[in-house]
Amino acid sequence: MSKIIVIADDFSGAAEIASVAVRHGLATEVQTAFAPDTDAQVICVDSDTRSLQPGRAADIVVGFATRIAAAKPAWIFKKCDSILRGSVLAEARAVAGAVGGSRLMILPANPSRGRVIRGGTYFVQGTPLHETEFAFDPEHPRTTSNVEELLGADQSGLITPDVETAADVIRHAATVDEDTLPVGGADFFQALLEMRVPSKDAPTPTEPAAVSTGRTLLVCGSVAAWGKRFVEASSLGIPVFTLPHGSAKIAEGFRTSRRVLVGIGATRETHGHLAPVLVTKLAQVVTEMLKQTAIDQLLLEGGATAAAVVRKMGWRRLAVRADSGNGVGVLRPIDENADVPTLYVKPGSYPWPQEIWPGQSSLGT
Repeated sequence: MSKIIVIADDFSGAAEIASVAVRHGLATEVQTAFAPDTDAQVICVDSDTRSLQPGRAADIVVGFATRIAAAKPAWIFKKCDSILRGSVLAEARAVAGAVGGSRLMILPANPSRGRVIRGGTYFVQGTPLHETEFAFDPEHPRTTSNVEELLGADQSGLITPDVETAADVIRHAATVDEDTLPVGGADFFQALLEMRVPSKDAPTPTEPAAVSTGRTLLVCGSVAAWGKRFVEASSLGIPVFTLPHGSAKIAEGFRTSRRVLVGIGATRETHGHLAPVLVTKLAQVVTEMLKQTAIDQLLLEGGATAAAVVRKMGWRRLAVRADSGNGVGVLRPIDENADVPTLYVKPGSYPWPQEIWPGQSSLGT
């Protein structure tokens, strides 16, 4: 089969879609620089544009889309954030223009996670989006639940249907033709995949991978998730480090525990600093750790954090090994000459599966 190409605006989104493809039995890679010369059947490319202004994001995405279109893929999917953070419409129009799409279908809702659109209003677990914790997102606060207002700009040639059930997703996916660029979340991609790649043509799906008993470093760059992770780690006796601790200090944590949590935190030293600056500092500490200390599993929470670490390590291609559920991608850098960790990557807004990050279970130090 010809390759299926996904363009995502952040690394965790690329990993999430990649996990769907692997669940379907398809060989999949996540890439930070498009490299079509691979045996992978699905390539998920991270453009790392979530935090950019619309014009700059569109310029970068056009470059990716032009190179991708030249590779003549079977079809292209534009991954966007499920609650429409980032320059969703600008990037979608940029991709459509580069690949010749005449219309867009933006379907971000994931009914499988309780994220639905009803009457043009976005709900998360039954609560209007602007009344959830996403209203306090440091970069993209969701101050409205109206989908048209969330997208903004000119919405001509755009389809943004209501979606409340899995059946709704399938029904709308069936209307996507060769002139329509599909844009959306994991549920939409899965529906398209099931329609276009029959299971009889796919290899046997891989089994979900669980975290081993080796050294595990959880890197939490999500402000929304930090409080929960701190409580979970503290209750289990897992060492916790926040900026500005250096790599040497963090390495000491592995002397008493096989799990360590490091994050931006919420301290006097970090207060008032822009999120991208703090993420860059966090990624620098983590890459120093990886170069000094043997880590078996690296858990990356938050797309910006994952992208910053992966790029600082120089990992451009990562093979997707398994789907561990809840949108978690299990990846390994393609570098036979390096002792690299297995990466577990997820968006900051989803929980870790219990078998990966233990929470209140007995699995700890």
